[in-house]
Amino acid sequence: MRGRVLQKLVRVALLGVGVAVVAPAGAVAARLHPALVAKVGYGATPLGFARTADGTLHLVYETNTNWGDSANGVGAISISPSGHVGPQVQALNWNVSGGSPSGIPGLAVMPSGALEATFGGSPGGDDGPWGISSSNGGSTWSAPVDIGSGLMEFGDSAVGLRVSNGIPVLTAGCCGGIVIQQGFGPGSNTYQLTNSSDDVAGNTDSAVDAGTGAVVAGWASNAGSGGLWFQQVAPTEGTAVKVPVPSQYGTGEPLIVAGRDSGPGVFAAYPANYATTTQIRLLRYGGGSVAVGSVKGLHATAWGVATGPDGRIWVFWSGQINGKGVTAITRSNKAVTRFEPIQRYGFTWSYLFTLSGDGRLGPLDMFISGTPSAGQTVGGIYHARTLPVLSAKVAHKSLGGGKFKLTVKVNDAGDPVSGAHVSAKGKHGTTNVTGVAKLTVSGASSSHVKVTITAPGYQLLKKGVKL
Repeated sequence: MRGRVLQKLVRVALLGVGVAVVAPAGAVAARLHPALVAKVGYGATPLGFARTADGTLHLVYETNTNWGDSANGVGAISISPSGHVGPQVQALNWNVSGGSPSGIPGLAVMPSGALEATFGGSPGGDDGPWGISSSNGGSTWSAPVDIGSGLMEFGDSAVGLRVSNGIPVLTAGCCGGIVIQQGFGPGSNTYQLTNSSDDVAGNTDSAVDAGTGAVVAGWASNAGSGGLWFQQVAPTEGTAVKVPVPSQYGTGEPLIVAGRDSGPGVFAAYPANYATTTQIRLLRYGGGSVAVGSVKGLHATAWGVATGPDGRIWVFWSGQINGKGVTAITRSNKAVTRFEPIQRYGFTWSYLFTLSGDGRLGPLDMFISGTPSAGQTVGGIYHARTLPVLSAKVAHKSLGGGKFKLTVKVNDAGDPVSGAHVSAKGKHGTTNVTGVAKLTVSGASSSHVKVTITAPGYQLLKKGVKL
């Protein structure tokens, strides 16, 4: 059994079962509107993605025009900084007898600025891993090239790709274990991270620590009692850390990891205690964990993390409350010690395999691999974009004569937000570097005033205050 086999174990139905900021129970205030960006035949698989210097987000994934359970190509899609989803490009159409691309593809931006996609497969019996490249932003792709070192040769596997200090690092679930290759082609530094004693280790994901350049991988293993693991894999091998996921989750879930866009830290989210709480925590490789939050009654059945701007990390998870699907989303402060108020979105899935995404530009581009049960029933990769949310405190002071001074302090997970526009009763102001704006308004004592707060890249916030 190889990495691809373990990947299929992720295909579990979302059951109606219970995920700290604590969001209240009750009606979900908003709706999530995921848009299908790629049909992938039966079910859906995770994807590789990377953002180029112009802000465009590029995706690669298995395609399956035959609608069976085997891929026969690699598709590519680009999402503009404004959120426009471009047309699918068939990066590889590999209808070759005796082999096909297989497993979760990887994608990275190379030092030259070109896109490089990696994947497993064995066309005509010739094992990969394989690579294809694009120098024009994903519009066209090269013919596949065998990029294996000779020691890393396999047919059926996920092949993740990251670039660290200019060197490509391949992370593959292969042959019952995890194999790491630094560089492309024969002679590349290659070693076995885990082996067959791990009894099918796969569903690999990886991220780069922006502070050190180290590549940290996450994977699932069936060894012993099973579990999810976190380990530095390049340029040197670090200590393996077992994620404290409750046993109710088994080993089918992939461990999605994300690094900060600046500064040290690679992170993975996990449910803290399925039986007694609904809390999600964020684990930092080599550095402890922090409470993210919970939604009353929502136990996570899928969860993920994504890189945000200024060192921030997005965290998101999905499950059901009273038979209705709920996705929870939040973003950290710059230090990754506190989190924004949790956004709750209603959307029910028949099957939900993985949650992943990228939020480097500010908004979260979230990708859901699964099959929705509302409206559309096509298995595939779905995309949803959401903005972060603000918090604010409003204090007031009577000036006499029916005049009141409002002091509005605006923050993002505790970090002050400057340049936010604040308005109340026709008066307007802008927050300073400490996140504070002051307005003088007229009104009767004990009357209620609505304060509206907007800032570029954030959702609108309204606060009420009693004078």
